[in-house]
Amino acid sequence: MKKITLLFTCFLFAFSLYGQDYKELIAEGNHTVESIVAVAEQHFDSVGRGRGTGYKPFKRWQYFAERAMDETGKLKSPEYYYNELQNYNARINDEGLASRTVVGTWEEMGPTYWNATSGYNPGVGRITSVAVDETDLNHIIVGGETGGVWRSIDGGATWTVLTDNLANIDVYALAIDPQNSSHYYWGSTGGSIFKSTDSGATWTLHGNLSYGTVNKILIHPTNASIMYCSVQGNGLYKSVDGGLTWSSIYFVATGTGYDIEFKPGDPSVIYASGSSFYRSTNNGTSFSQISGVGADQFSNGPKMIGVSANDPTVVYVLEASGGAFGGLYKSTDSGATFTKLDHTGKNYFGYSSDPEDVGDVGVGQAPRDMDIVVHPNDVNDVHIAGVNTWRSINGGIDFLNTSQWVPFNAASQNIGYCHADVDILLFAGAGANAKLFLGTDGGIYKAETPSIVNSNYYTDLTTGLGIRQFYKIGISQTDPVVVTGGSQDNGSSVLGSDGNWTDWWGADGMEGFVDKNNSQIIYGTTQFGSFIKSFNGGSSVSGVTQPDGKGGQNTWNWVVPFEQDPITQDVIYCAFDEVYKSIDAGSTWTSISQNFGADVDHFKVAPTNNQMMYLAINGVFWYTTNGGTTWTASSLNLGGGWINEIAVHPTDPSKIAIATTNSQKVYISTDNGVSWTSMLWDLPSFSAQALAWQNNGQDGLYVGMNYGVYYTDNDLGNTWVPFNNGLPNVRINELEVNTADNRLYAATYGRGLWRSNVYDEALNVNDFEFNDFAIYPNPATNELNIKWNTSENVSVRIFNTQGKLMFYGKDINLLNGFKMDVSSFNSGVYFVKLNSTKGEVTKKLILK
Repeated sequence: MKKITLLFTCFLFAFSLYGQDYKELIAEGNHTVESIVAVAEQHFDSVGRGRGTGYKPFKRWQYFAERAMDETGKLKSPEYYYNELQNYNARINDEGLASRTVVGTWEEMGPTYWNATSGYNPGVGRITSVAVDETDLNHIIVGGETGGVWRSIDGGATWTVLTDNLANIDVYALAIDPQNSSHYYWGSTGGSIFKSTDSGATWTLHGNLSYGTVNKILIHPTNASIMYCSVQGNGLYKSVDGGLTWSSIYFVATGTGYDIEFKPGDPSVIYASGSSFYRSTNNGTSFSQISGVGADQFSNGPKMIGVSANDPTVVYVLEASGGAFGGLYKSTDSGATFTKLDHTGKNYFGYSSDPEDVGDVGVGQAPRDMDIVVHPNDVNDVHIAGVNTWRSINGGIDFLNTSQWVPFNAASQNIGYCHADVDILLFAGAGANAKLFLGTDGGIYKAETPSIVNSNYYTDLTTGLGIRQFYKIGISQTDPVVVTGGSQDNGSSVLGSDGNWTDWWGADGMEGFVDKNNSQIIYGTTQFGSFIKSFNGGSSVSGVTQPDGKGGQNTWNWVVPFEQDPITQDVIYCAFDEVYKSIDAGSTWTSISQNFGADVDHFKVAPTNNQMMYLAINGVFWYTTNGGTTWTASSLNLGGGWINEIAVHPTDPSKIAIATTNSQKVYISTDNGVSWTSMLWDLPSFSAQALAWQNNGQDGLYVGMNYGVYYTDNDLGNTWVPFNNGLPNVRINELEVNTADNRLYAATYGRGLWRSNVYDEALNVNDFEFNDFAIYPNPATNELNIKWNTSENVSVRIFNTQGKLMFYGKDINLLNGFKMDVSSFNSGVYFVKLNSTKGEVTKKLILK
């Protein structure tokens, strides 16, 4: 009877999940990755998996979710990572290890610009949010999806990063206080909202909305105490105390808040949208759902809102349907009623410059790529965006294309080029001189004169932003080094021996490598395993054949393993549900394994013995010692964890390290994978993402995690030392060592390529003292004074006992003390952390 009850309960649970949208399950944050994938795949069985269905963004999410989940199959919350980062730093200080921090020499390698050759959709990195100071249009802040907040005070000519040392640099919403332009707000995942009162020099965790991604932050034009925000998966919220606390103002069945706008000139009227449209006429105290008029009823698709100061009674609502354009509605009575404008048979969210292109029917990536704005000086001048951008000069009746996502096509059509997938549109400035800003998957763009459409319509302001999201890199063993890297949305790029970057292929760039004997020959892949090759350092490309029936189909892994034989020239390998070998540099392929019945996640060949190969499928490890004639599954049991990386020792082909999502993080085997030993030791409880051996005679090993790089070797014993000085707190996707220049290279997901000199015991700082670090709280003035007897500028972070970041400041000199207001802090225990090139230290602070 118990068994029947259990089965029935499981059935009900599964049924309840399948009744929900997979995006809602992701936002809720308490479901297993496996269950979300099952619901999503059922959805895509219905709508298809082609371009514009949303399948590609989902596969990105799945790739990272499976790499970050714990052994229960669930993802940790942002609060967990805050807490673990603080606990780890406190622990190493308690154990006296702060004085043994390795002085790395991490330096940023870019790219911070694009330089297209064969790349057909060049850009730098994804911008999810833009805010412009209305009193000074040269004052701009932008947010990289996983690259933090950046600031420009010269109109985008130069940029400064503001958030590298935070425990979370995922940015989805930005706002500048209209009454005080030194006050910034940014919204992240997990419902987190951060605030700075000094133009981004320091930050506090200012508010928290429980869960969901913050889509938009809207500040009252004359009273900064009143704020609104929309949250993916968690509705709409209002604050009356400047964002310290928030109350829900609606949570409909879909639970999603997309857009929110004030009626121009009357902030007591608020328009809001999720999958429905809402209006409040009493300062957000209550909202009414607006349905449209007669046959012009809204459908149940995501909606964005456009208004103009030129005529505050006009409201436009842009609607999506299954990712594609769904309709445009117009109100002339301040949102009380709407009429649907006739755009039958047109899709403005597709890839074509022709909205009636039959190849674009149903294509689009809304609501991720979807927005509408109206010129503040002309209510009939309406701009909308999906993959490309469009403009109407007659109040939304007709639209003409203003941009194309392929540079050559844009030039030939005499319209602007901006990177595909426009996340945000923003008019800044008053009157006829208002400027149009765009945030795209390739960066930030600006239309200086939005009324004149030509090939120079958009100016790219992205140069200087180091926000590339690398999946994988491949490096030459030469000095100077050549590096090819594959990145999200911005294809494959190569750092040449001259130190310049070239974008040599488009789409989502994945695994790649540089030929071991000729650094001008580079290989790359796109999502699902389509291969490409260049013989001249990326100036032009040649195709590489796929094994029969493989490659490029969206049923394969998001990142397909692709490797070069370390010994024999022109031998390369790839892995789908079988391992394939080519002896003619990719012209023909032969299978060298059985069909595993599932996609191979990782594949490596031993550097000193190409008969010894290793692969991983989910949490199962396989090995061969005879070049693939026979494969054996290891008895390794990760208890539900997955393998994220395989690294084979540079001189011992039987020694392997693996990075896992299991609680033990890193394992090592000295017998081809027959037996395994945990190397968890004192690693922080993040997910181990990447590994690299150092050929130093001491079994030097690096692990890259959600935050940071750590190192161990035989001399250090059973401990890992942080190897992070100068490195942002960003996810490390891959590590590789170049033995020719003796440097370690890191592919980060959000801050581009970084490198450091390899570990050297002589660089350890063993005489660093923190005894002169002092904290002086002053209850009478609610001030905190932090002093440290050093002339060096440092970063300061303060965490509460739950690990939430309460304050962040960079480049602060503490020699004469640094005073800060802590009146917003509750009584209790906090931890103050200093970080400098000499090391890190944490001290406890008690506020009464």
